[in-house]
Amino acid sequence: MLNKRPIFVNGFQRGGTNILMRLISSHPQVRILGAEVHEIFYGRDTQPIQKWLRRFTYTPVLLSTRQHTFWPYRFYERRALPTAVSHYVDLLFYLHKQAAHNPTYENGRSHPTWAEKGGARMVCKCVNGVVLATPLFAEMYPDATFVALVRNGLALCEGFMRRGWSADRFGRMYQTVCDQMLRDARQIENYHVICFEELVADPTATVQKVYGLAGLDVQETEKFKLQAKKFMGQDGQRGYAFGDQDKALVYAGLDELGGYLREDVNDNQIARLAEADKTAFLREAQAAMNAFGYLS
Repeated sequence: MLNKRPIFVNGFQRGGTNILMRLISSHPQVRILGAEVHEIFYGRDTQPIQKWLRRFTYTPVLLSTRQHTFWPYRFYERRALPTAVSHYVDLLFYLHKQAAHNPTYENGRSHPTWAEKGGARMVCKCVNGVVLATPLFAEMYPDATFVALVRNGLALCEGFMRRGWSADRFGRMYQTVCDQMLRDARQIENYHVICFEELVADPTATVQKVYGLAGLDVQETEKFKLQAKKFMGQDGQRGYAFGDQDKALVYAGLDELGGYLREDVNDNQIARLAEADKTAFLREAQAAMNAFGYLS
């Protein structure tokens, strides 16, 4: 494979994966892909020309597996990729890693060469149903590191309901994805589960832990990137912990990260849920919530 020792961040949309991705990709030997894994193959609705070009490049995968292997809203077991298709997927990842814009701070370093970008470890994000493709990636990349970020499902439920999901539908998805995470953690050697609550409560220790699991030297990272995203405040209003717009970047030292993350975001979101919605969610996802200690 062209990509050596890749890092996969698994989780849920609006589950904190963007924070973890940015922190990992702050390392000078790591490059983030220009999109989430499913966007590499399906594109974004806001970019229609790019969307259809990427869907065209996805055709070999679709025809060989006869299913939507990398679509985030399909929750069935993924079929294995033929060897030739695995190399094709690896090539697409490699090209996207080369082309991706990886913003950095002014530190005197020159722009990386093509060879340096190619040799960097890629970090990519798999959300929702794409987490079920993890066994395929583990077979493609025996040297990969997988970090699954799990978060209290009740807090996530509020965010998904705000976007049109029902509580029971999200509960089924949450249970399915958590089951896959737990199964992969048992079966894949370099697969690790991190809690979102652990990340926001002590980002310094969590970054040190994740870097160690991925074989990265935290001392080589001078500054860590964080990207602004809206969060739920106590008054139910959504705002920014820093910056004043989406995707605004800030660069912080390791011991400064705690000043940019909010620990109360889960409580604020859960408080917005009606009791009937909590009951409907837990009817579908109680086993997963118990497995990760959220109901203890």
